[in-house]
Amino acid sequence: MAGQAAKRWALALAAGAIGLALAGPAPARADVLEAAKARGALRLGYRMDAPPFSYVDDAGQPAGLAVQLCAAAAPGMIEAAGGALRVEWVAVTAAARFEALVEGRIDLLCGPTTQTLKRRESLDFSIPYYVDGAGVVFRKGGPEALERLTDEPVGVLNGTTTEALARRILAERAPHAELVLFRSHVEGLEALQRGDVEAYLGDQSILLYQLGRMRPTVQPVIARRTLSREPYALAMKRGESRLRLAVDRELSRIYETGVIYDLIRDSLGRVQISPEIEAIYDVVAIPD
Repeated sequence: MAGQAAKRWALALAAGAIGLALAGPAPARADVLEAAKARGALRLGYRMDAPPFSYVDDAGQPAGLAVQLCAAAAPGMIEAAGGALRVEWVAVTAAARFEALVEGRIDLLCGPTTQTLKRRESLDFSIPYYVDGAGVVFRKGGPEALERLTDEPVGVLNGTTTEALARRILAERAPHAELVLFRSHVEGLEALQRGDVEAYLGDQSILLYQLGRMRPTVQPVIARRTLSREPYALAMKRGESRLRLAVDRELSRIYETGVIYDLIRDSLGRVQISPEIEAIYDVVAIPD
C-alpha cells in the first residue's frame, strides 16, 4: 500500500511538471521602460517645493539638482527603452510621490528622496546623488534647543522622513510639544516667521536655500548640528532592474567626469558642500 501511494504521488508530480512545461513560462511583467516606449514618453516626477533639489523656477520650469540629474540621465534611459521618446515632467507632492510611482503615473522620481531600508521594501533606488541631514531652525527670541521646548508647536513637512524623525525626537526631548504638519517648506518657514511655530525641522540644505531666497527680516536661529543622515537617491518602482541599470550608468558617468560639480554649483549656488559629500561621488560611481 505504501509503495502504491508513493507511486501515485510520483505520477502526480510528474503530471504537474509536464503540465507546467506545456504551459510554458509565466508571461514576464512589462517594465516601465517598455511602458514608456508604448506610450512614447518617459515620465519624470518632480517636486514643486523642494529647492535646490526639485522645484519650479521663475519661468515655470522644473529645476534643481535632482531635476538636472534626471534630465542628464534621460538620453540613457531612452536608449535603454529602445525608442525615441519625449520627456514629460509630472509634478508630485511629498505626500503622494511614492503613490505616483507605484500606480505608474511617473517612471522615475527626481527629488530629495531619502533612501531607507524601510522604503526599499517597496521601492528601488539609484546610487546616491547627495547626502543631507535633518536640521532645525528656531524662532529668534524663543527657545533655541529642542530640550527647552515645553508645549510650543514645532513644524515639519508632511510625508517625509523628517516627520518620522521629529515625532521620535520630540517624544524623547520635548514630549509636550505639538507637532504641526505643513504642505511645503515655505509655509512652514513663514509660520516660523509669524511665530505660529517655535521651531521648524527639514533637510538642512533645503532650509538654508529657502531662507536665502526668502530673506526674512528677522533671521531665525539655525542649529549647527544635524539630527540625521539623509542619503538622497532617485526612486523608482520596485523590481525595475533595467531602469535602475540605465540610471546608475548615467549617474556614474556624471560623477566620474566631474559634471556633478558643475550641476551642484548651478543648483545649490552658495550652499557649501562638505568634503564628505564630495567623496561620495568617487565611492559610489560604478565602473563599466
